[in-house]
Parts: sequence; C-alpha cells; structure tokens
Amino acid sequence: MTGTHIPREPKRREYKTAKELLRTGTKVWLYKKDRLPPIEERALKIAIDGLKDALKEKNSPAEVLEKKARILDEALRKSGGHFYHKKNWVENVEMLLVAAIVILGIRSFFVQPFIIPTNSMYPSFYGMTPYIYEEDDSPNLLERAIDKVLLGASHYQMEAGSSGTLYLVLQNGTSHQYVQSNFPNGRFFVIPTMVRKYVFEIGGKEHFLKVPAEFDLDELLAKKFAGIENLRDLPMVVGQDASLAQGRLKLSERKYSKGDIPLAFDILLGDALFVDRMSYNFIRPNAGDPIVFRTESIDRFNSKLGTQAFTQIGEDKYYIKRLVGEPGDELEIQVPEDIFTNGTDVRKGVPGILYRNNKPINGSGAFTENQKQTRLFAKSANHRLVNGYPGYRADGLLSNRNKIKVPHKNDPNNQTGLNGYFAMGDNSTDSLDGRAWGFVPENELIGRALFIYYPFTKRWGISK
Repeated sequence: MTGTHIPREPKRREYKTAKELLRTGTKVWLYKKDRLPPIEERALKIAIDGLKDALKEKNSPAEVLEKKARILDEALRKSGGHFYHKKNWVENVEMLLVAAIVILGIRSFFVQPFIIPTNSMYPSFYGMTPYIYEEDDSPNLLERAIDKVLLGASHYQMEAGSSGTLYLVLQNGTSHQYVQSNFPNGRFFVIPTMVRKYVFEIGGKEHFLKVPAEFDLDELLAKKFAGIENLRDLPMVVGQDASLAQGRLKLSERKYSKGDIPLAFDILLGDALFVDRMSYNFIRPNAGDPIVFRTESIDRFNSKLGTQAFTQIGEDKYYIKRLVGEPGDELEIQVPEDIFTNGTDVRKGVPGILYRNNKPINGSGAFTENQKQTRLFAKSANHRLVNGYPGYRADGLLSNRNKIKVPHKNDPNNQTGLNGYFAMGDNSTDSLDGRAWGFVPENELIGRALFIYYPFTKRWGISK
C-alpha cells in the first residue's frame, strides 16, 4: 500500500525569510530594471511574481514556497549586484575591523578592562593569590580545568628529578632572576613577557620554576616550608660545588625521593574589573575612589615638583590604588602614642591614623576598616588582623606626623600646571604607593574601578 504525501505547511520563520527575500527582490528590480539586460530583467520579474503569488496563497505548501524562493535567490545572485550578494572573506574582514574599532572606542571612552596583578588593595580587591596543595592533594586535569574557568587558576608544581634535601639556589645573592619567557609563560602563550625564574636543588640536581613577575613566590616558600614571612630568616648553606658557591637556602629537612612533589600550588587570577573612563571627564575624582592610573609621567611630575620621593617607578604600567588626597589637601599619619610595638615587624612600618585636612579620613569603607584596625592594634599586644585590613603604615613621605600637601595647579611653587593626587593601597603594609614615589598628575588618571566581572566569587559585582 502506497502512503499519501501530505504537504507541509510553512513555518513562521520560512514565511518571514520569504517576505524579506521578496522585499529585496522588488527593490533590486525597481532600481535596476532599466539597466539590466532584457532576459535578466524578465527572469527577475517572473521570479518576483512567482514568490509573491506563493505568499498570497494561504494554503501554499512549504515545498512550493521554498522552490519559488530558491528561483528568486538564483535570479538575484545573477542580477542583484551590490544589493544582493553573499558575504565573502573581504566582507568578513571588514566586519571584524568595524567590530574592533567599536571595541577600541568603547575601551577608550567608556569602560576599560583591567586585571589586578598585586595585593596592594587587598582585601578590597584581590591580586594574584596562591593556593598551596599538600603533596598528596594535587588536583587532577578535570579539577584544574574547572578552577581555570571559574577562578582563572594556573597550576604549578615541581617534581623531584632526584633524591635529596630541597634547597633554593640564590642567584646573584637574590632568590630569583627576572627573565623573558615565551611559550607557555608568555602573554597569550606566545608574546614574550617577564617572569621570575627560581632555581631549586634536590640531590645535586637543579630544578627550575617560572612564575609571573608580579607574583611573590618568596613569601609562599617561607610560609609553606618554615611558617615564617621572610626567606632571609632561613639558614644559609654554602655549596662546595663552584656553581653553588653563592649559597643556598635550606627549605626543608625532609629527604625527598625521586618522583615526589615537594611543591604544588595554584596562582589564582587577580580580580578582573571594568574601569569607568567616562565620569572623570565631567566630575572631579573624590577621596575614597578606587582609581586606576598610568605611571608613565609620575617620576617626571614629582621631579618638577621637587618631591623628596624615596623611589622612582621607572615603568609605564597601570596601577590601582585608593585616592586619599585631592589637590590642596593636607595629609598626615599619626601613630598613637600608647601603641604596642613589641613584636611589630619594623620592616613594614608602624600603623597609625590617616588624617585628611586635620580629620580622620572618611568617604570609603576601606578607610573605616583600616582606622578600626589601627585602634585595635593600639589597645592590644595581639596584632591579629580581624577584618583583613592592616591599618595605615607611617612610612616614606607619610612617616609618623610628617605633613604633606597635595599639589594644586594654582600653587605658586607648582610649575607643572597640573593638579596632583595622592594614592595609597588599602593593604598599606604591602603597597608601593604615593608614600614612596609621590603624587599622581591629573593627566594620568584613567578612571574609577566600576565592576568586578571575573572571577566568579563573592566579590563579583559593583566595586567599592
């Protein structure tokens, strides 16, 4: 028994596509009918009328509609010219260029993506942070992939190629060297970038490890292997081998066997955020704003001002800090006289209260939390952090009770013609900021941190 074919009704999408094709065909015919060869003009008109009749027919089967549309499509391919042609590789390139121009325009005038490399703004913003694994707890490939997607985590590990004690080999008296690296450490895997190169020794064999230049592996090694903060507190061992004559730091008393994993950790990507480039074109930056700025002319600006800077930046990069001083402001850090200093790490300064125009600074939750920590520090010899903020450290230009004035472009002694701003990290114990290199000229301000869009953690959302 032979089955009966039942015509299929056209779907709504097919009707819409056919109507759009008919509209294009009619436009082409109206514009070009006087210039087309008679045969092409007649073929195009017949194809248009055929599709128009099929669309008018309420019960026209999908097969008929498709056939009529295909006839018109073929006629338009031959006669449509610039009105109707399929995209080729040239058009695709043009489309990509237009998209790139739009993206660059948005980046230049509205919002700019920025990834925070260091922890100078911790805990308001996270830079690259480590997650250390125990020897038998290293993640498998699936877990690494999940962490990479959700947290931007990069996995590092060192496998013992021989048996023996673990040492860190000093290079020219330091724990590491800065070197250029391509694959796989380069930017986008191939563009050369600076990295820190560490050399370890196990059983007389050297092992190498490269990490991003902004990542402090020294602190990780000190905490993991000795529970201390500074590698220099580890015992120095001078090698008998001439290649090791500069000395080694003994990281562990344990004897590792070949194949063991003495060190495994993840480096979690710093907060990726959007920077609002638009607002500062219309409003002045306010104390308390988390600002992003370029460093290109900071050294030159402070040299013209005569700032007694303690160091120079010497590079053109983007920094993020908290704005604490506007043009004309007077700043000072006062260390409470009754503060407990026993056990204070003098290498990181003494905590104090940050004053702006003779009043404790306000305008940001980070200001409040840092001042709170300083007061807790002053009341107790227990210097444990309770909120993540370490308090402001009197150091550099803001050493204890040393007042500074933020330059205003109308100041008689300001020969730059520019306003200056003063910026500090919320984590002032580990922040190289205005206390060391001085003021930020107004022309280097990029904008205000707006929104953390990655990684997907509880910090995701509007910046504070």
